[in-house]
Amino acid sequence: MTQEPLLMAKQARKNHAKIVLITREKTSPLRQISDIVISLPTNEKLLRFGAVNSLFSEMFASSLLYLSLISPKLNELKEKIEITQELTDYLKIKD
Repeated sequence: MTQEPLLMAKQARKNHAKIVLITREKTSPLRQISDIVISLPTNEKLLRFGAVNSLFSEMFASSLLYLSLISPKLNELKEKIEITQELTDYLKIKD
């Protein structure tokens, strides 16, 4: 795992946000700081057709979380989103 998701999660924690992790990784360091962990199956091979279905499932779950939790509070969360964007920009420059 790259350091970017971990840094983002730590920033989210500082913002008192709930962290929802969707992962296949059994040993992800994000598991320890996440409030909710949604584990995905790890038994699919990368090039199987089922992998495409898993990808769509991940995208659907992410979109559902966004629409139900973040979208209704966009105005309230604007400042925190901007702080996270600054951190993301910093990480892009750093690489």
